[in-house]
Amino acid sequence: MTLRNLPPLAPLIGFCTAAKHQSFTRAAQELNLTHGAISRAVKQLEDYYGAALFQRRNRRVFLTDKGRYLAEHASVMLTQLQGLNERMRQPEGASLAVSCEPSLAMRWLMPRLSGFYQQSQVADVHLSTAGGPVDMVAQGLDLAIRRSDFKWPQDYWVSPLGRESIGLVCHPDYWLRHRDGATTLLHSRTRPHAWEDWQALAGQPLLAESERYFDHFYFSLQAAVAGLGLAVGPRSLVVDDMERGHLIAPFGFVETRVEYVALSLTDPARSGGVQQFIDWLAQELKGAL
Repeated sequence: MTLRNLPPLAPLIGFCTAAKHQSFTRAAQELNLTHGAISRAVKQLEDYYGAALFQRRNRRVFLTDKGRYLAEHASVMLTQLQGLNERMRQPEGASLAVSCEPSLAMRWLMPRLSGFYQQSQVADVHLSTAGGPVDMVAQGLDLAIRRSDFKWPQDYWVSPLGRESIGLVCHPDYWLRHRDGATTLLHSRTRPHAWEDWQALAGQPLLAESERYFDHFYFSLQAAVAGLGLAVGPRSLVVDDMERGHLIAPFGFVETRVEYVALSLTDPARSGGVQQFIDWLAQELKGAL
């Protein structure tokens, strides 16, 4: 491979930063350069391409069509290059400290971690379980995987992983016995409104013969696997049991307003391991949400 036709990279960084902010001044502040240095970088690229990349009007700058095209594509490439650089600089045997929603960790993430290790230089993921608000500094976390059902600090970086879908699940034998009659509803004290949420979304009435309550959401799903009744289950948490034939979703799944997100203290792209883990999570969750 011969790389003889590349643009000047340093000016390209200045241009992309200016394009992001639509401002030479803010680009200079971000890169710790002078306004004149950004202006010269843009001028160098314009001379290189023989085309205007910005329009200058009333002391403001606006991207031209060619400038917008260059910014969109070059920014992606520079981000990929930054991620590659961070990954190459990451020491062998590095680890990540990750906090995850308990049920998601136990029923979905842990069975898949070996697949992440096979394609990553990260030697270990130190996994802890918790839900809701998280103090990432106090807990020394690189990443927190959460449902978007609470407010997190504004300075956290947020990487969406996908929207949650929920459905009623039970053992196939249980459904054969109770599909035309009253059923037992399995509740969790950690998600007390799960049944109300499902009924509001699905509009499906159910005749309840009895109800059972469990201290944790994980236990209500295990009770459904054991044939004790019907539980409300996010698809990501039951997909493995459905594939094994331990659960079915007789009414299918409906999408909620809740998303799974990955929270980090800094831009994930600055850490190869964090970005790689987020990319892997998003890809794996595509088939589970």
